[in-house]
Amino acid sequence: MDKYTSFIFKYKKQLIVLFFILNIVSLIGITRIKLNTDFSMFAPDESVYQDKLDELEEVFGELNQIIVLVEHSQVDSVTMSDLRLIQSSLELMDNNVYVQGVAPETIKMNTELGPVDVAFEDISGNDLISYYNAFGEFSPLIQSDEVYYSSFTVFINSEFGKDDVGEIEDLLGEFSYSSYVSGDAYNQNKISDYIIKILLMLPPLTILTILLVFRWQMGAFKPTFMSILPAGIGSLWTFGLIGWIGNEISILTAIVPIFIIVIGSADGLHFMSHFQDSKKEGKDNKTSLNETLKLVGIPMIVTTLTSMAGFISLLSMNTDSIWDLAIFSAVGILFAGIATWYVLPLVLTNNINVLPKHENKKSLDLSVYLRKIWGIPSLVIILIILVGAFFTFSNINNEFNMLMVYKDSTIVSTNAEKVQEVNGGSIPIYVTVYLEDSPISIESLNVINSLVEELEGLDEVSKVVNPYKLMDIVYNLSGTGEIPNDTALNMIYTNIASDPNSTMHNLISVEDSVVRLLVFSEDLDNDTLLLIEETAVNFNDSASVTGVQYLMMDLNVNIGVMQLYSIFLALGIVLAMLIITLKSFKIAVYSLLPIVITVIALYGFLGATGIPLNITTVIIFSITIGVGIDYAVHFSSVYKYYLKETNNNKLAIEKAYGNSSRPIITNSLGISLGLSILMLSPLTIHFNISILMWVSMIVSVVITLTLLPTIFGLRKKG
Repeated sequence: MDKYTSFIFKYKKQLIVLFFILNIVSLIGITRIKLNTDFSMFAPDESVYQDKLDELEEVFGELNQIIVLVEHSQVDSVTMSDLRLIQSSLELMDNNVYVQGVAPETIKMNTELGPVDVAFEDISGNDLISYYNAFGEFSPLIQSDEVYYSSFTVFINSEFGKDDVGEIEDLLGEFSYSSYVSGDAYNQNKISDYIIKILLMLPPLTILTILLVFRWQMGAFKPTFMSILPAGIGSLWTFGLIGWIGNEISILTAIVPIFIIVIGSADGLHFMSHFQDSKKEGKDNKTSLNETLKLVGIPMIVTTLTSMAGFISLLSMNTDSIWDLAIFSAVGILFAGIATWYVLPLVLTNNINVLPKHENKKSLDLSVYLRKIWGIPSLVIILIILVGAFFTFSNINNEFNMLMVYKDSTIVSTNAEKVQEVNGGSIPIYVTVYLEDSPISIESLNVINSLVEELEGLDEVSKVVNPYKLMDIVYNLSGTGEIPNDTALNMIYTNIASDPNSTMHNLISVEDSVVRLLVFSEDLDNDTLLLIEETAVNFNDSASVTGVQYLMMDLNVNIGVMQLYSIFLALGIVLAMLIITLKSFKIAVYSLLPIVITVIALYGFLGATGIPLNITTVIIFSITIGVGIDYAVHFSSVYKYYLKETNNNKLAIEKAYGNSSRPIITNSLGISLGLSILMLSPLTIHFNISILMWVSMIVSVVITLTLLPTIFGLRKKG
């Protein structure tokens, strides 16, 4: 370490210049970052449902649409004028292909002279209500509890984005009516607003929280700030890199800087704690740097690598969203580790006073209480954890859907709930049937109607949009009974399809002999989706099911196995690192035990609370392994150091505990409180990560600081 310290002192100016260049380049890179709001990122890289969705788009074109509901108390001339203005404005927006709504320019109405196109403004409110009442579930005018809801289905192109969502919201804001917007595209693009808020608000709050926690440990602001500095720099460099290589930020990678800050600050805290202890003994900066690096230099390298290993193990999961989070979190922690070795010694070459002005009198020292539960109490705690997890493990669920992303208080969740209530659903499931004959035949009509009857018989299905039901409604406007033959059916279809914007074009493809049904379910649970698919396919072997939610379900049903692969991979990597670093197989295995117990505790907690094991919560398991092992590494390394120095096992345990317990406890509090900032996120997935991190850190610290001293105390050496 002497040579490295001398190098820092000798090339101080050049290293400072390099530091500023790196930061400037990173800041420029950040300005190039783009956002990714596509929910298909939660699908496995190879999904049969994605293939089906692609096939559907080849047949029917862009499938994306959003639903706009406008709530009003009456249908009078003023309201109708406003509704017409809303629809015409929606139609003029650049990336809206066409709009099917309650207020088209003209409506074909039956008169004494036959069907006539009547201008919307010439229709009375009562006539409009009577006209739409005949359309049943296809009616864009819905009455519920003496309140009317006018519906506009907006079909959009692939260029539709965040700005278009804003334009629609601004339009609706010009009117005094309550309005609601929902649909896949709306939900996905609304994410960008939340990502920006998360990036601008949560990392600074995280830094402030950790500053306050570390300040309690360090007793002075300067060493506290320097403890966090490497993690902040690591976050800056990482996002600069993301911008330069052209990657995008998603709802998962948006919290990467928070992970880097709370996890990467561990090495900075340990470094500054030991440096501060050395300075208290009256040693100069260069000597203190040498001693600090000799004591914690290797453990810092190991903890950086093990933290990276936790994230890298996530690469065993077959989805791009997790890959990005895993890679960039690992890179960020690596950058934070490099900054600890590079930036802190560079700053400390100056005569900076890192000692508190007054001796810090800590009113609460948690290490004293943990010391009391060495031995049997520690084993009892572990037994309780194992037994509890055994009984709750079977309750774990793997649910994750688009609406679970958002908190109930968000506008996205509120809108979806209202659209679900009024429209019978907000996110459609696509049931597609490939017919042997032309879809414009009575035989095809009977096949599809039978399937629809089967689907509507499910309690889990609230509504099925069936194109043949629309044709039946149109037929009964001028006739009665069932459509008699193929000729009549063809005439009705031709009449409806003559409108290029008719919904019929999105439901029937005569050229490909394909019919698409829109199924709205009561919920988006895995079991519900599987039941709908099973019912459709078993009833008609030419039917298939797909939709954005099926992409997410595809990942849900495989997440348990993928999670186990990830855990075993992380534990294997970490164990190999520990054996190499500690040069003792036994101590390496002992050091791994607290993490294994913590992982079991997390499974038990998921089962007990009902928090789902899904693509977002699996992250915590890898973080637990990568971060929690840092505490075991730190304790075991310091224990070995003092065992070699004193050759007294009991004294080595006491000195290791006294030296490492407070930094470990402080760091775990910093991580837990730092990630508590995620509770302020508008997204439920971030809130769950915060809760699980508290459980993980509490269990990991308690077991590390009680079980390891107990096990090491049984050794005979010394």
